[in-house]
This record gives sequence, structure tokens and C-alpha cells, in this order.
Amino acid sequence: MILWRIILLISLLVPSVGRAQEDWSQSETEVVVRGKAGVGPALWRVTDGDSQVIIIGVLPVFPKKQKWTTKRVENALRGANRLITPADTTTGPGDLWSLMSKKGLPDRGTLKDSLPAGLYARYESTARRAGIPIRDFARDKPVWAGARLRREVLQKYGLSESEPLATIKGLARTAGVPVKAAGRYDAGPLFKAVNAMSEEGGEACLSHTLDDIDFDIDRAPVAAKAWSIGDIATVRAHYQGSALMKCLSGSSVATAALNRGVADSVNAVSDALTRPGKSVAVLPLALLLRKGGVLERLRAKGYRVSAPLD
Repeated sequence: MILWRIILLISLLVPSVGRAQEDWSQSETEVVVRGKAGVGPALWRVTDGDSQVIIIGVLPVFPKKQKWTTKRVENALRGANRLITPADTTTGPGDLWSLMSKKGLPDRGTLKDSLPAGLYARYESTARRAGIPIRDFARDKPVWAGARLRREVLQKYGLSESEPLATIKGLARTAGVPVKAAGRYDAGPLFKAVNAMSEEGGEACLSHTLDDIDFDIDRAPVAAKAWSIGDIATVRAHYQGSALMKCLSGSSVATAALNRGVADSVNAVSDALTRPGKSVAVLPLALLLRKGGVLERLRAKGYRVSAPLD
């Protein structure tokens, strides 16, 4: 099942619908930040009458060793009706079999022979820089070779795609707060879209993935440190959108997944606001802050959305 976890990495359209579909650094969404450095991550408050949802925005990857103060989140969870989390994903055994059977190059070709010389040289250079051997990826299609390399890089550099969400879920369990995902998606169509890429599309996807790896190594720790003290301006300057969404740019499957991710998050928050008291939501910053994203749509529905709290 190691291969399956590797494949699942590139499909992170669940936290990528959870993870960050688009680069929001160019969005026109207002991002107002205030608060005292060092007291914890930024929070947004959405209110409707006597009901409120406190939202915590999270990054796509987070260093396992990054320390952050949980007190602000613990206070938000105290007495909450529920914790809303990013969507879950499912896939059938047939999708897994299809992926495993199609991940290799045809006629047992090699990645080195199939890629333009410049792109392969960059692939080798990125792997060498990270100290990751690529022998096992030699006969993979470009999209999977990039995905497997990225997986190894994340593991080596201690970058997690489950934190700080896992910690926040643990805090909710300790506080006796029920956890409910914003949605549940079948990843099968997304996997099929990846395997249906043309040769040129696969090469472009590898290039995007190499960009993502360089970004994760150099700037993900900076973004995480800023996140831990509520410095959204610095997070914004050190953030990159999903490589997978760039790979699938123009795909109707990817566009539908993005739109559904935003809509389901808005619906989950709206549903929570029909109940008296407060709820807490953990959602990807990209979904929150992008133009046409969750916060913008919640404002359009007439809810009051505050800036991060002091």
C-alpha cells in the first residue's frame, strides 16, 4: 500500500479541494490581519444573529516539528457544537488497479529517454539537491515520477499534509466536540484525468511538480512559522497553489472539483449557522481567501465575516 499512499499524494484534491486549488496571492480578496504575534494562528469569525462559526485556515504542507500555541484554538473549541474539517475522499479498488497498471511508460521505456534533455536534467538536479535516489522511478510516466519524488521529499524534510489538522482534531476530541467533514468525494474521476494526460501534459505536470518541490523545501517552513503566529501577510507571500490543479488546468473534472470544494465548505458553514451557539471550521487558506472563495461567498450570503481576532 506504499504505492497507493504515493499515488494519493498527487490526488490531494481532497485536501486540495482541501489543499489549495489556486494561488490566492493574486486574488482581490481583502485580507486584514491584526493580532499579537506569538499567540497562535489567525482566526476568522462568521456570525448570523446568535450563531457563529470560527474558522481556522490551514496550509497544504506543514513541518512536523513546527511548534505553535494551541490555546487560541482550544478556547474556540470549548463548548462548540462541532468541528468542520476539509472533505474526505474515497476511491474504488478498480481505480487503484487502473492507476497501478498504467503508471509506467509504454514498452518499458525510461524516463530519461522519454523526456526532453533539459527537463530530465532538472528532474535529476532537484532529486540530487534533495538527496533522493530516483532509480525506482526510472520507468514511471512523468506525472508519477514527479509525484513519487515529491512524496519522498516531504518525508525527508518532515513536511506533513495532515498537520496541523490532525492536532486540531485531537484537540476537538479532548474537548468532546464532534468532527464532521465538509464533504465526501470520489477521487476516481480525478485519477482518470491524470492518467489521460497527453505526453506534453505529463511533461508540463512534472515541471509544475518540480516547482512545487523547490517551493516546499525553501518556503513552506517560512509560511508555517508565519501561520503559527497569525501573520497572514507573510503566509501570503510564501504560498503556492496546488501542482495538481496546474497539471489539470482547463480540465472540466478539476474545475468541477474546485467549485464543489468551495460550495460544500460554504454550505457546511451555513448549516452550522442555523444552530444556536458556535462551531469551528478548519479549511484550506486557498479556499478561504481566493477570489470567489469561501469568505467572499459567505459575505455575499449576508453573514458578517470578521478579520482575524485579537
